[in-house]
Amino acid sequence: MTILPRLLVLMAFLLLGPPAARAEAPETVTVILDWFLNADHAALLAADYSGAFRRHGVRVRLIAPSDPGSPARLVAAGQADLAISYETQLGMLADQGIPLVRVGTLIDTPLDTLIAAPGLTSLKDLKGRTIGISMAGVDDAVLAAMLGSVGLSLSDVRQVNVNFQLEQALMSHAVDAVIGATRTYELIDLRQKGFDPVAFYPEEHGVPLNDELIFLAPRDHAHDAKIVRFMQALEEGTNTLLNHPAEILAQAIHDHPELDTELNRAAWTATLPRVCKQPARLDARRYRTFMAFLRAQGVVHRTLDLSAYAVDPTDGTP
Repeated sequence: MTILPRLLVLMAFLLLGPPAARAEAPETVTVILDWFLNADHAALLAADYSGAFRRHGVRVRLIAPSDPGSPARLVAAGQADLAISYETQLGMLADQGIPLVRVGTLIDTPLDTLIAAPGLTSLKDLKGRTIGISMAGVDDAVLAAMLGSVGLSLSDVRQVNVNFQLEQALMSHAVDAVIGATRTYELIDLRQKGFDPVAFYPEEHGVPLNDELIFLAPRDHAHDAKIVRFMQALEEGTNTLLNHPAEILAQAIHDHPELDTELNRAAWTATLPRVCKQPARLDARRYRTFMAFLRAQGVVHRTLDLSAYAVDPTDGTP
């Protein structure tokens, strides 16, 4: 049986769901993505295609932002229920008193990478070089820690803000390296284009492990029933994705033809092992450790209780 027929059988079985679930009108959950739809969002698509969202009584709207810096602000302003953001930015939001908390995780391993031009084989080779950044503050902190691991500091390099034009800046030789690009997208794309970059991973050079992509919700709504049901459905969808990755990808390409590229297929494969299998679960030690790192780097200026910026919305849920 080919992929699409098998997918149709899978969907026909799962979409039916139990009668009780079909009888209740679903609640809408609006999610602002971090970027355009891509392999990072595979678990969301799987939860939709498998019927998990429907069985848990939610209808999910995914919205790609026109400005990648806007999702958290939109949720804080009441324009959406959830935003996909980054643990690396969570500390800055909490430090600024923005009433958002982490309620789930989509990708639970770091993806950000320092990518250098061919020939720069050591972090020490970056001394006197120009490095492109896209997010001041967090990128500075990560870069400082990485350079510090080999005895360098930010004063040993020149930083320029290239916004989100990381690949273009590197390939045009406007910079010698970039930080903030991901190992499951830009790094793959550069290699497919024959650029042969050198990758340095922050968690191997002084930066604590962190969750790459997280869900943010308003603090007052973090434990809302529909948020809990969303996370439970996402966990089921993630399991379906891991069991049927080819079928979910085929349906995603059918619905979103722009995903039918060599890059997106490679990104899909590279991302699968990094999808969080228990989206609601909060690793308290990891979050406290990373917040302490941000404070040590001067990104966060005050001590915050964990519950002020990260929760498990399903705590106390049977």
